Amino acid sequence: MPFAVTVVVVVVLLATPLVNLLVRSLHVDGAWSLGNYRALGSTGDRGALSVTVWAATWNSVRIALVATVIALVVGGLVALVVSRRPRRRVGRRAVATLDSLFMLPLGVSAVTVGFGFLVTLDKPLGLPVDLRTAGLLVPIAQAVVAVPLVVRTVLPVLRAIDPRLREAASTLGAAPGRVLRTVDVPLAARSLGLAVGFAFAASLGEFGATSFLARPDAATLPVAIFDLIGRPGQGNYGMALAASCVLAALTAAVMLAAEQLRGERDGGEL
Repeated sequence: MPFAVTVVVVVVLLATPLVNLLVRSLHVDGAWSLGNYRALGSTGDRGALSVTVWAATWNSVRIALVATVIALVVGGLVALVVSRRPRRRVGRRAVATLDSLFMLPLGVSAVTVGFGFLVTLDKPLGLPVDLRTAGLLVPIAQAVVAVPLVVRTVLPVLRAIDPRLREAASTLGAAPGRVLRTVDVPLAARSLGLAVGFAFAASLGEFGATSFLARPDAATLPVAIFDLIGRPGQGNYGMALAASCVLAALTAAVMLAAEQLRGERDGGEL
């Protein structure tokens, strides 16, 4: 029974929409064709986009790479701090508060994060500058959304480390920095591949915050898909279908690579 329910859920909720999207993207005027994919090199009917879909795809990949690096650094540090077990109640409460604080982007939605960036960075702290057009703004916003995923991926591994390993290293004369390098980092590296995959995939498909912050000449792939859907014309609709398939293929490739990286690490440590 559980197996049958799982198969139904996978087929109905996951496979069917994706397959239907792919089939529709390969149909033009009732015939099989790659016309929608060839059109991705244009800006759509009546200039629906400011850049081509392929340019938007490159923007997504480039921004996602930067966002992933930021999310890994910040999320890794947060997970390291939160994984500690302070003896005092005040310390435990501070750790729990920090953990909850970095989970906020998941609770308030990416749209709220993007809108908050947009409002806050218009002359922040009264300074006569407008940071809303800064090039790093979009990857930073995407990293904020991806950090909770990194924390939740790395944290269980860090919490599973036996504290006696750190105590043994300290007893042998290792400084705190060396204990971190020789105990925590090697063991946490097991989850690195999956954390990279989650962060990159989340940034690649992020739309909520990006829609508020991305400039028209630097649109990402999800924003381009939304713009195509919102413009009239069968050509724009077909391009949106094809672009959605490209986004799905990219995300799947990233997650497969992340799983492969995790498998290689686990196999190497065995």
